[in-house]
Amino acid sequence: MEVLKVSGLSKVYGEGPLAVHALEDVDLSVAAGELVALLGPSGSGARSPC
Repeated sequence: MEVLKVSGLSKVYGEGPLAVHALEDVDLSVAAGELVALLGPSGSGARSPC
């Protein structure tokens, strides 16, 4: 049984040539009891305060 379903999920940080596409057109289904994690390179989830 699905408890979460997303389609076409995208997330972009910044604009223009500095844009970082963290997620691009992601489809995801999570079943009851499943454990899911999104992983990326070190620093991929943090934004610089500057």
